[in-house]
Amino acid sequence: MKGVWKNRDMSNDSCNLPLDTDTIGLTCIYSLIFSLGLPSNLLSLWGLYHLGRSSGGGCQLVYILNLLLSDLLQLLTLPLWIIYLQSAHRWPYGRLTCELVGYVFYVNIYASVMFLCLIALDRCLAIVYPLSSRRVRTIRVAAVSGVAVWTLTFLFSLSGLLPTVFDPDRLLCLEHYPVSPSYARFKITTVALGFLLPCTILGYTSAHIGVTLRRSPSLSDHERHKIVGILVLITVNFMVVFGPYHLVCGYRFVSLLLTDEPCGLERSIFLIHRICYGLTSLNTLLDPLFYIFLCSDARTELQKSLPCLGRGQNPPKKITLENESSPRRPDGESNRAQ
Repeated sequence: MKGVWKNRDMSNDSCNLPLDTDTIGLTCIYSLIFSLGLPSNLLSLWGLYHLGRSSGGGCQLVYILNLLLSDLLQLLTLPLWIIYLQSAHRWPYGRLTCELVGYVFYVNIYASVMFLCLIALDRCLAIVYPLSSRRVRTIRVAAVSGVAVWTLTFLFSLSGLLPTVFDPDRLLCLEHYPVSPSYARFKITTVALGFLLPCTILGYTSAHIGVTLRRSPSLSDHERHKIVGILVLITVNFMVVFGPYHLVCGYRFVSLLLTDEPCGLERSIFLIHRICYGLTSLNTLLDPLFYIFLCSDARTELQKSLPCLGRGQNPPKKITLENESSPRRPDGESNRAQ
């Protein structure tokens, strides 16, 4: 363990890391995500904007708008990371730009995670406690929750990234090998709060909703399977996108706190860590698919505002975002809670 603290200020040259091995893989990943994710997120935001104007939306609309805004901000950083990779891991824009882009990238990763949890909790309240949750599921509460998420994630990321964002000697941005002990402890905390805790929340809400749906006699099998299917997609999306990175991070940073050969560990795990790191941006591509294009009301608004998208198609039945996946009362009315 003392070896880590003794060598924590070693230069990247002393570790002999193969910095060029991730260039092709991450460039392809970022290019694909940016080229497909940017138009899909813009279309989604446009559809939700018109949905909010036409139906007023609700608290879930606020959470999804924040989620897409987070995705869009993260997408806008990808061209800079592509240039960084093509420049042999040398940041050409100076410390301030590196710090800003680094904060935006990390803040939006964990803001996305938090908004996914809020969406899942909102669905759980709407389906399991449709009447008693009315006072909680309001636009005002959703707006305050959104501000709190942005503030907390920014402050949390700032506290961990501030000392380690830019290496002026090697011109590395968001890369230090080996990392300092304080940064290793920070990253272990992000694994616990940014992955394990959200996994627990998503698992609990999905299970609770599943039990409620099985006991609800007012839903058809088709509606029940659709709701459960979307919940499964949400959970799988979260696990596939964020799971590999956080598991590798957990192993890397716990091992760095225990090993006397930090450079050997960094070399052995460098490529897989970098690829898993790049795959976290897939959420910006998958979120519009799972949360917007699966909602027929959002598609309706897109077809109204952009007729070329719905040419030759019959417009789907108009429904609202809030009651799309809510169980119906015995009298046939949906349990809407604003």
